Amino acid sequence: MIASLRDTRILLTALFALSVLFYVLSAGGCDFGGGEAVKETNEPSFVRGRAELRRGNNAEAMGAFMKVIDKRKDAPESHFELGRLYLDHMNDPIQAIYHFRKYLELKPNSQVSPMVMQMIETAQKKFAASLPQTPYDSNIKYLELQEIVENLRRQNLELKKKLAASAETIDALKATQTVRVQSARPAESAQSRPGHSGANRTEGERTGAPARADTGGVRQTSPSPVVRRDVPSTYTVQAGDTLSTISRKIYGTANRWRDIFSANRDRLATPESLRIGQTLKIPR
Repeated sequence: MIASLRDTRILLTALFALSVLFYVLSAGGCDFGGGEAVKETNEPSFVRGRAELRRGNNAEAMGAFMKVIDKRKDAPESHFELGRLYLDHMNDPIQAIYHFRKYLELKPNSQVSPMVMQMIETAQKKFAASLPQTPYDSNIKYLELQEIVENLRRQNLELKKKLAASAETIDALKATQTVRVQSARPAESAQSRPGHSGANRTEGERTGAPARADTGGVRQTSPSPVVRRDVPSTYTVQAGDTLSTISRKIYGTANRWRDIFSANRDRLATPESLRIGQTLKIPR
């Protein structure tokens, strides 16, 4: 009788121990076959992550794949999806490189391993390009880019100089033309006076011999350009004004724009730095 009770107690103890062991193994997610019960691609979080990707919900997809990685040590597919998200959508090449390398570590012989290695190179170049004054591929490539930038800057300066020289040439031509027109006006007025009609021509003009002009002892000089006397002391810059047009408005000629510029050096950094509403001093 005592032996029977002892055997019954031992049997109950063994059954209890087996129950505890089964509970512990079940809670740990392990099976008796030595492998994982659920494939990674069948994990609910992985399936949800793929579904969120198809809907364009990148943040939700990242959260789902992160849950798979937190749950499983062996989650290469989740690392691969996270690497693509960080590279293509989150603009974080460092995180992308980490997850791509984890994929290669877990599945080194995968068929897509060459593609993953190319993605790592793309992420490295993207990161290098984001650094200030960092070569893209090598120091030689960086020096070539610097040379291109310097050439473009030099060409831009040359174009600016040519444009400035062209503007000065145009202003000078306009000023010369204005002076010629003003010089021709007194001669035209003299020729239109009655004393120069055919009936009153001098003997020299009728015979073709050069006539001696009666200067009365006064030496004749070429007529000078007419200078306006109503010159204001200041001028307010209007829309479309340049120093040449302002000179033409005030003096009747564009060739005094340098005088205006010199009188306003405290206000004008360059001849082109006019501002609408700006008040300029006008030299007399």
